[in-house]
Amino acid sequence: MFILLTGAPQAGKTTACWKALPGLRTAGVKIGGFVSPVLVDVAGAKTGIEMWDLRTGGHRTLARVGRPDEPSTVGVYRFDDGAAMWARDVLAAALLADNDWLVIDEIGPLELHQGDGFAFALEPLADPLRVPNAIVMVRSSLVDELAERLGRSDMVQVCVTPENRAEIPAQLVRLVRAARP
Repeated sequence: MFILLTGAPQAGKTTACWKALPGLRTAGVKIGGFVSPVLVDVAGAKTGIEMWDLRTGGHRTLARVGRPDEPSTVGVYRFDDGAAMWARDVLAAALLADNDWLVIDEIGPLELHQGDGFAFALEPLADPLRVPNAIVMVRSSLVDELAERLGRSDMVQVCVTPENRAEIPAQLVRLVRAARP
């Protein structure tokens, strides 16, 4: 099963997935990949993106909000080259590991439009023999493009909204349990 966890930016996709992880692990599901929660300051303003390796628990600051006097890499973010390389290595290892489920947070414009970031994962994600089960986060404006590009027949879209985001972690756990042999 291939779950596209979608929604508008800041709808709660990452949080919903993060909150589902304990339920998945309790059910004995081996999880690889990563989640990338935003970093915020004491006032609640975004300051960057942290990446958590779901297999090892390691984490690094992947990007930070750029200063007005420096160019951004994508959107308002300036990616750290060393952390970006680490992130690609985490995903590459997860694609080869013996996981029940792969989690990718997220496939976005960098991958789909620039062929950078985690774009190398698009080919394996399209192959259900290589990646039988995955939860991939993608913003709603790109979900159709990603679905068409991957062409998988086992896709399920789960849309996160401010109104339903509290129920999404339990829904993810139910979907993953239902997909188990």
